[in-house]
Amino acid sequence: MQLHEALGQIDGLLDLTAPLLTEGSPEAIEQAMQQLRDSMAAFVQLAQRFEASAFTPENVTHMQRISDRLGQIRAHIVKIGAINAQQLQTLMPQQGSNHTYGASKLPPGAAASVARLYHVSG
Repeated sequence: MQLHEALGQIDGLLDLTAPLLTEGSPEAIEQAMQQLRDSMAAFVQLAQRFEASAFTPENVTHMQRISDRLGQIRAHIVKIGAINAQQLQTLMPQQGSNHTYGASKLPPGAAASVARLYHVSG
């Protein structure tokens, strides 16, 4: 396999992966990303076998374009993650350290816990 062919295969995977990011199917995105990771790992191993003469200016430019596309995909994924986290925070806000029945105004350990206020002695 020639270097330009390997780069073409990576481009093809990127062409398949990019539209999946807007569809919202987590399973499809996960599978596509796994394929892309596997392909990139295989490409790294393959690229180490090529001689320096295979890295022509065209191939280097092609690798830079792929790197730019990967950066854009990563930025898109980070943005989606931030939006999802913000939406989740809106739906399910994090609870503070207040007790179920309200916070005590006394320092911790200075009084019985708030829950004990409702204890019936007898």
